[in-house]
Amino acid sequence: MNTMTVSPLFDQLRTEVLNRIMPGLRHKMLGKLQPITLLSHVLSRKVHAGSADQAYVQTQVDEIKLNARILTNATQNLFTWIAQEAPFQLPANEIVAECLELLKMECYTRQLVITNHVSSSQMLPALEARVLLCAGIILLVDRTGKDKKLQIRAAGDSIQFNWNKACAGSDTDNTGLLRDWQWANGISQNCQIEPGDTGVQFHFKNVA
Repeated sequence: MNTMTVSPLFDQLRTEVLNRIMPGLRHKMLGKLQPITLLSHVLSRKVHAGSADQAYVQTQVDEIKLNARILTNATQNLFTWIAQEAPFQLPANEIVAECLELLKMECYTRQLVITNHVSSSQMLPALEARVLLCAGIILLVDRTGKDKKLQIRAAGDSIQFNWNKACAGSDTDNTGLLRDWQWANGISQNCQIEPGDTGVQFHFKNVA
């Protein structure tokens, strides 16, 4: 299997991001596992009680197989977050939606309201886009302001964050790389990041 070579700084940033999204990844995996557990339990109980005919058993088995495929896909997706495999791409709208899902509880508890305008299916380098976009969101989550608001948009190979004044301050609870945007300069050869006072732009390079 080919693996990607990344800079030590990017790897450090990736580790910080993984530590923050791991609860979201765990919740996502458990959500895919629960239907299989429930269906298996119900089927076993009915079979032992002699109340399951062949048609019912087949229907339940088909449902279990369907959910097992969904779980397999989710497991493979989890591995792509953790393993530095050969470069691959994903649509911008899928990447942004996934990042927001994984950080949903953090955003809610730390009063960061995000409006996602990204509908583009433009392909982006998956590893860099996932890590860098999550990093940007986490940085804003950890800002100590209240009623923080973030707008996310896409334009070609770029993703743009625009935020309100509550996100613009420098006060933060983060003591790692994500306490500010200093890490953004030269973090990846596949993305140029341009931070500003009211937003940031991530310009991704097509790796196809």
